[in-house]
Amino acid sequence: MGTFTVRLGIGTPDGQRFHEVEALVDTGSTFTSLARSLLEELGHRAVARRRFELADGRVVERELAEIPVRIEGEVRTTTCVFVEEGSPALLGAVTLEQFLLAPDPIHQKLVPVTGLMMMAKHGRKYEEALEKVDRGRTYEPRDAVKLAKEAAFAKFDETVELHLRTGLDPRHADQQLRGTVVLPHGLGKKVRVLVFAEGEPVKLAEEAGADFVGGEDLVKKIEGGWLDFDVALATKDMMNKVSRLGRVLGPRGLMPNPRSGTVVEGEDIAKAVHDSKAGRVEFRLDRTALVHVPVGKVSLGEEQLLENIATLVEAIVKSRPSGAKGQYIRSATLTTTMGPGIRLDLQPTLSLTTS
Repeated sequence: MGTFTVRLGIGTPDGQRFHEVEALVDTGSTFTSLARSLLEELGHRAVARRRFELADGRVVERELAEIPVRIEGEVRTTTCVFVEEGSPALLGAVTLEQFLLAPDPIHQKLVPVTGLMMMAKHGRKYEEALEKVDRGRTYEPRDAVKLAKEAAFAKFDETVELHLRTGLDPRHADQQLRGTVVLPHGLGKKVRVLVFAEGEPVKLAEEAGADFVGGEDLVKKIEGGWLDFDVALATKDMMNKVSRLGRVLGPRGLMPNPRSGTVVEGEDIAKAVHDSKAGRVEFRLDRTALVHVPVGKVSLGEEQLLENIATLVEAIVKSRPSGAKGQYIRSATLTTTMGPGIRLDLQPTLSLTTS
């Protein structure tokens, strides 16, 4: 088979930001493999270690992790192998099957599978979790949260995610959906906040609990390759300096942007820091009219997760675009990083409120 490369988005564990890479399509490789330095930079840690037999007969041990991968707007969580620097990024057969894609070496692209195919075999723990979910019914939000916690089986603290299919058309400007919301119980993880500021806002940001605060010094540090933070904020007067970091921060989803509330006036920087620390998440429509948002960790209580979901749903319902036609939200699914999807009963889900 002829080989070719494709663009992949490699996500952080919570799926909040993605880094674009070029990967070689290789159906001879079972799992997708990526450089250890990239995966660790995005916050991934190995959750398992397995032995593999290479094409030349050698047997090697490799570490594995479950990571979010984005291809043409679709996001799936897939098994990935840690490899050392110098090894090419490979898009493996398991990931291709998860996206229902097949390689077309003649036209050098991936194409949707139009016929029946053999799907990758899931592990025993996943199959046991799947048996707990009735695939023929939809669940009330409270029941779905309880089931998602019961079905979580990974050794790490899985992220709980809400996935919505909308009736919007992403090609139209008046049907775009984008906004931010502060979850009342956060995401269940520590958020490292960096602030680009000078003068009085520096003191305000530090008093609010920002982990890193600076101006030109931070810009140069990031240009040198440092990216040890989760959220970047900036005052408006700093954007002329921060703008040159677009090629570094943009692909990682870290570039400050007024539309996402990460570029603010100097006097508002303390609130922006508090919101980021408290668990502010961004929701936005992807190219396939889907919305994917984390709502917390499995370790959060059922009531905490339910309140986070209610806050998010209420914000999305209120943000209905002016050009939306017909049914705004068509389906909703709750899942965890490693667990099966749980279909939500749409009417009670969209009726959730924080009051």
